[in-house]
Amino acid sequence: MEWIAGLKETLKFIEDNLENNIDINGIAEKIYISPFYLQKGFRIVTGYSIGEYIRNRRLYEAAKILSQTDEKIIDVAFRFGYETPESFTKAFSRFHGSSPNAIRKDSSLIRCFLPLVIRIEITGGEKMDYTVSPMWGFKLIGFERIFSGENAYKEIPEFWDEICEKYCTHTIYAGKAPSCPEERAIIDNCIGEYAVCIDDIGDGKFRYIIAGKYTGGEVPDGMTLFELPGGEWAKFSCVGAMPDALQKVNTYIFKEWLPGNREYEMSGNYNIEWYSCDGNKDDADYRSAIWIPVKRFSDEAKERWGDTDAFKESEKKSAGRSKEQNELINDGLMEIFVRFGEIKDKAASCTEARALVAELQKYISDNFYACSDEMLSCLGEMYVGDERFRANINRAAGNGTAEFVSEAIKNK
Repeated sequence: MEWIAGLKETLKFIEDNLENNIDINGIAEKIYISPFYLQKGFRIVTGYSIGEYIRNRRLYEAAKILSQTDEKIIDVAFRFGYETPESFTKAFSRFHGSSPNAIRKDSSLIRCFLPLVIRIEITGGEKMDYTVSPMWGFKLIGFERIFSGENAYKEIPEFWDEICEKYCTHTIYAGKAPSCPEERAIIDNCIGEYAVCIDDIGDGKFRYIIAGKYTGGEVPDGMTLFELPGGEWAKFSCVGAMPDALQKVNTYIFKEWLPGNREYEMSGNYNIEWYSCDGNKDDADYRSAIWIPVKRFSDEAKERWGDTDAFKESEKKSAGRSKEQNELINDGLMEIFVRFGEIKDKAASCTEARALVAELQKYISDNFYACSDEMLSCLGEMYVGDERFRANINRAAGNGTAEFVSEAIKNK
């Protein structure tokens, strides 16, 4: 699913389930995004972790109920997932600055926390230096620890400090010979050149490895190996003092590159931070990078429909046009969906809808492939059956448009 549409879907799901159990893994699966990327991107775009946002929304809604009804505090606590009145009162008082009883008497003490609305404007701005290229797989060795998305921003830097203090500060950094297998492994494999986040645990947790490229030899107790698979990677260069420079790149990726990208989407359940072994991380010219595994949208289409005549025809037409021309044609397709959105409150069998269906079929035939009635019918089913197509159409033309287009095609 397109990234911003995914965030909007996440916010809607949270809002619809404030009084139910909310499973981050379930949300991520629904919107075709790794739980790790979902949590990371959510924090960068909104400024809140998902857990913090859910907690704040529940506590605000709980305060409204207490100020407007006679419902017992214990019932409100259970309603919003707190196991005891004490834990609810503690969280409530910390958030609002007043107890549940105090707010029941004076609603002006409520701290307002309304649902977020995602609006991102893609503004050109400063051009980010990145490349997309294939990379062979390789093995990494390092120190691993499990973190939760909720506390990772605070605890990961502490993990780095702990490893440096234990194995590097008084020996390696001081120019002394390694005194233990771990210190030897750090030197032999340049551990600290990479950091890898691996999202394969669930429950909002992920593995994080302070790593180096494995050159062979002993793997000391307490260290781990991870084989990084080959594939296509988007590599974002970064120059500047840490951690501000890297955080700036992260913000760019999730606020600008992903929302405006029509060619790539994230793939895999891991990503890499690369740190230069030369220079000081506090220097203004220090070099680092973020590597994200990606796949082209066209690769999935080829995998699913590559053997069909329609796909081959579409590929042939696309190859004869420039990138700008293809983008204009895709924009023209979305404009037709926008016009569907303008009439979606009417009957799907109305004259305007029938005319737009005929225009859609002709546009596809002229610009992509010969769109028979059977092919058009399959497209109508895909517009609602594939969450990504449905979300993209609804994002461009308003909620319910994909469903309306599908019904209009049935009534052709």
